Amino acid sequence: MFRLTRKLMMIAAAAAALGATGTGAALAATSTPAVTALSPAPRCDARDLSASLHGLQIASGYRGGYILTLTNTGQRSCSLYGYPGLGLQDQNHHTVSSHTFWGPTWFDRDPGRQLIVLSPGETASASLAWTSGALRGDAVFAAYLVVTPPDDYGHLVTPLSHPAGEIPVYRGDLYVTALARHTPHP
Repeated sequence: MFRLTRKLMMIAAAAAALGATGTGAALAATSTPAVTALSPAPRCDARDLSASLHGLQIASGYRGGYILTLTNTGQRSCSLYGYPGLGLQDQNHHTVSSHTFWGPTWFDRDPGRQLIVLSPGETASASLAWTSGALRGDAVFAAYLVVTPPDDYGHLVTPLSHPAGEIPVYRGDLYVTALARHTPHP
């Protein structure tokens, strides 16, 4: 009982420390110490991964999205647990305002947090979505997606493919599911 109470106290202290620093966008969804300790592989960090976007999706209401993939490009297995942190950059790689919401998207349900161990070459994916701000105004124009792996401060940058170079994202709002074992994409 003492160990369980001590672990809960450590988790609460870590959450309070993260909340006090205001680094929610810089640090992706953090793992609980218990999950990290149970992982058979160290956590993946940005140096172990590559990020890419696949299968542009369009829905009514000016909604768009991609499948975001993170691939282990390292020489050892590593683990992911949770949601990626996201940000936006313009054509000159300057940060533009954005907000990330974790959960379901218009294109996919949220699988929830799960421990994923990636061997070298294996991939995890998440559904990414946004609403276009082209006709609604209040748009943030972005050419690149910044991806922070769960429980990491490093990031990866991948282009948002668009004929005009930048896409209008309503208020900079991005929606993403938790990472899951990758399934083939179109």
